[in-house]
Amino acid sequence: MSDSEEAGADGAGGSAAGPPPSPPGLPVVGHTHRYARDPFAFVDWATDRAGDCLFARVLGEGDLCVLAHPDHIERALVTDRDAFGKGEAFSVAFGQNLLSVEGDQWERQHDAVQEFFYPGKIRGYAEEMVELAARRTDRWADGERISVHAEMRSLALENLFATLFDRRLAVDGDADLRRAASALNLWFEPTSWVLPDWVPTPARRRFARARETLDAEARRLLAEREAAVATDGEAGEDLLSTLVALRERGDADLSDADIVDQVTGFIFAGHDTTALAMTYALHLLGTHPEVRERLHAELDDVLGDGAADAATDGARPSFADLPDLEVTERVLLETLRLYPPIHTIPRVTTEDVTVDGHRVPEGTTTHLSVVSIHRDERFYDDPERFRPSRWRDASPRSKGYAFVPFGAGPRDCIGRRFASLEARLVLATVASRYRLEPRAELELAPQMTTQPDGDVPARVVER
Repeated sequence: MSDSEEAGADGAGGSAAGPPPSPPGLPVVGHTHRYARDPFAFVDWATDRAGDCLFARVLGEGDLCVLAHPDHIERALVTDRDAFGKGEAFSVAFGQNLLSVEGDQWERQHDAVQEFFYPGKIRGYAEEMVELAARRTDRWADGERISVHAEMRSLALENLFATLFDRRLAVDGDADLRRAASALNLWFEPTSWVLPDWVPTPARRRFARARETLDAEARRLLAEREAAVATDGEAGEDLLSTLVALRERGDADLSDADIVDQVTGFIFAGHDTTALAMTYALHLLGTHPEVRERLHAELDDVLGDGAADAATDGARPSFADLPDLEVTERVLLETLRLYPPIHTIPRVTTEDVTVDGHRVPEGTTTHLSVVSIHRDERFYDDPERFRPSRWRDASPRSKGYAFVPFGAGPRDCIGRRFASLEARLVLATVASRYRLEPRAELELAPQMTTQPDGDVPARVVER
């Protein structure tokens, strides 16, 4: 008996199970307007009225199933994951890359790239990440107003290109690439979710132009790597060179289009999410001075007297410092809890399943609400409060499926260690030299990722 059959037999009496409940909605359009306007507020409102498993009626999706309990995360991503597929949205948007493929194709692609995310390999990225963070923050002036989101998004893209693609972006240049990378989220803008894929909304047109720009850059880099392998007979150490070498040796069945899709997928998944974590961490430190003071004290203690002096090497953290940066780690974990960059994990049921005694038909778009679970008082005391100290006696492992900022199961985020390393090093680099004073309230405008509504302005103050 499969997991889904067991759930049907034990939880709902098999085929006699009825559909999940729905909160009150409008005729014809159901919950479309409320959902598109503010997905976070909608899920809070809907789960209060209909529970952890519900149907939202959304134009273009029909009955969209929202799941909001750690048990649902475990089932959909671990124990019964074959019944919850990826769906077509990612492949339509990003082609055949690690984000979108499944089964044997995913296994082959995962095997081809996983060495770049082993702990030993990632450790070697630390020095470059700190160097790039210092390069960018050296441009800030005391009293200057900056966009925290724009700065962190630029820095995260620079880190990704330098470490994985061996391509240093110009700190004041490569504007076309930066705009294109930022536009990848537009495929998933809520106002487009409710429309068929073929409808050319303004957001989707901008997304299409962004894909063309990034594909062209990926093909240019790919041609460089192919020429280098053909000339030298050896691959470089970056991700693209390795993929080319694997293909040339016959160890990986990868076309040019496959490799280009991998580049675009990593740009989407690997820079925006990390940028958001760093943005929200810095904003939260600005609005919680008592936490910021504890962080500054830790940095001064671990990095030495040079931590507050930008002219010395002591201001720069290293990989070896990370075990002692416990407050830094807790600030990041609490940021990921309150503002998970991926707030919802989308899936599509591949068969009829029964969840909490309710029948969810095959082909149903299903959203696993990460942010709802992360802010649920059943799993966290005072869940709306930013309190990094809660992680003093807890860990991501101890929270289980109630803490899933990087997903869960065999297909959790392959870059989670990369993102965690980058975020901790950048946070330590910035906070060792500056404090950022927010100049606006934080508002959200969720797309596929937890985007801020605005640029998250702050005033730079040198320590």
